[in-house]
Amino acid sequence: MLPLVLGTMMNPLNSTMLITALTTICTHFGRDTGAGALLITPLYIAATIGQPLMGRLADIYNPKAVNRLGFILVFIAGVIGVFAPAFEWLIVSRVILGLGTSAAYPSSMALVTRKYRETGQTVPGEVLGILTVASQVVMILGPVLGGFLTSVMGWYGVFFVNIPWVIVSLYLSKAIPSYPVKKSRKPVSVLNEVDAGGILLFGMFLVSVFITVMKFHWFFLAALIVLLIVFMIYEWKRENPFVDVKFMYFRPRLFEVYLRILFTNYVTYLLLYSMIQWIEVVYEKTPSEAGVLTLPMSVISAVSAMMISKNKNLKKINAAATIFMMITCAGLLVLSGKFPLAVIIGFTVVVGATTGTNMVANQLSLNAEAPSGKTGVSFGLYRTFGYIGAVVSGMQLKTIFSGGITDGSLHSIGLCASVGGVLLVLLYVAKFRGVRAKPDPLKFL
Repeated sequence: MLPLVLGTMMNPLNSTMLITALTTICTHFGRDTGAGALLITPLYIAATIGQPLMGRLADIYNPKAVNRLGFILVFIAGVIGVFAPAFEWLIVSRVILGLGTSAAYPSSMALVTRKYRETGQTVPGEVLGILTVASQVVMILGPVLGGFLTSVMGWYGVFFVNIPWVIVSLYLSKAIPSYPVKKSRKPVSVLNEVDAGGILLFGMFLVSVFITVMKFHWFFLAALIVLLIVFMIYEWKRENPFVDVKFMYFRPRLFEVYLRILFTNYVTYLLLYSMIQWIEVVYEKTPSEAGVLTLPMSVISAVSAMMISKNKNLKKINAAATIFMMITCAGLLVLSGKFPLAVIIGFTVVVGATTGTNMVANQLSLNAEAPSGKTGVSFGLYRTFGYIGAVVSGMQLKTIFSGGITDGSLHSIGLCASVGGVLLVLLYVAKFRGVRAKPDPLKFL
């Protein structure tokens, strides 16, 4: 389990530990602080595509080989980041990092599932719990780790750490048994199996989202809508689609869960990235100091996740998550550099409770709505929607922070987060209004 856990942790940690180094990186390369989003969004775009792609490859081929491929890509990304001669090379590093870290979770799930399937057992809940925590909750530890690495090694540290991490993980992965997929008699086209056309259309859709959020224009919005329609029609007709649109149509309650994770990630990443950078600039704190100040947030996030997961009432869990989110969004609207630092730390604790509670609420909702035999597909789409929310938040940060990090820009981000919070409230109401699902697509089709 150890190499699987180490691999799974790389994506959430690399998503957030860059936060404390963004200001330093932008200063080093002579870029405005808003340019930091150019290092955030590419990883999410790559991971949004890479997560279901690597999962599909793990189903078709040897999952251990896919797992190791991810480690190798992360190693390459770390080397490029450490020796990057220009800002653009850091963007390349983050793209490769997004693809590499996307291989860990789906391949780990494939390996674990096959191990227990051979003995006729289901995967123990404890094993799934370990991988779930490693893939989600640890993201809140990113700012602490990033602050420490930046203080010791400079901004290079957040890229360098991946190199020894991969070396250790690859060594430990020798103990992982190999479960090659039995080859079919008929040769399989890789491009057909992974739905290359769907990946291309989905990539174009994500780039259009990127452009529309960064620089809004009605033409870009129209292109975005057209691409979405074309993509949905194309995927509906596919036998093995990259994104199973037909599956979501017949499962509206499950689709509501996907929308919840989209808006949850949108608000969460706005909170995390804006708060850390704002503390560094407004309170004149070093990256390591900012990381230490957010340590209570990390602890509370993990504790709240563990505590609320023991509650069996899904309705109460979702209600608590929604209330926490609205309180946090409201707080972001009134924060000011005039407040004592103790107040800011107290607010980060609330952010931690919000993060941990919402992660568990969404995960439990997914487990409740995902149909038997389709858990892999359901989780892949869950991660995809979450990454889309992260992509949009990253671009909004670039747009808002491009004019400088101030109380005013933080309040603008708070306004955007509040819109996401209101949408989460509406989804909470929709979730428990008693909507009946459409016929089961597995039987209907």
